[in-house]
Amino acid sequence: EFGGTRDKYIGDCVMANFGTPTPADGDAERALRCAVALVERTAIWNETRVAGAQEPVEIGFGVHFGEVIVGNVGDARRLEYTVLGDAVNVGARLERLTRELGAPVVVSGDLVEAVRPRAGTGPLLAAFEKSDVHTLRGRAAEIDVWRWSPVAERAA
Repeated sequence: EFGGTRDKYIGDCVMANFGTPTPADGDAERALRCAVALVERTAIWNETRVAGAQEPVEIGFGVHFGEVIVGNVGDARRLEYTVLGDAVNVGARLERLTRELGAPVVVSGDLVEAVRPRAGTGPLLAAFEKSDVHTLRGRAAEIDVWRWSPVAERAA
């Protein structure tokens, strides 16, 4: 629906990317809209689950924007199309921050800056508030982190 590609399943995680194999305007915005839509749809599904005496499903999304290497990796026995690079690692680290920050969507400042020219200060970005600057495992440089807070959207 949002033009992304499911890359792979990693345990209970799904890795998806946008803009591959050919980048296009709006890739970052579509990735962000996808994450928010999945959280909202899961919330509706959870209402049904709880009403049926089932446990709610908790999900979290880390979304980053950056350059990656795209292509087929492996050998004749197991060849897969995938993306590699620091941007992939940052996305995974941001996903882990969802638990610490108590937010279902955590994004990088790079993603926010990539979305801003298209989304402006509209409702998509208004639902995000800047968190602290974080140092992610495996990176020396700090990164700006934003967390999804639907309350912030209602206040805007």
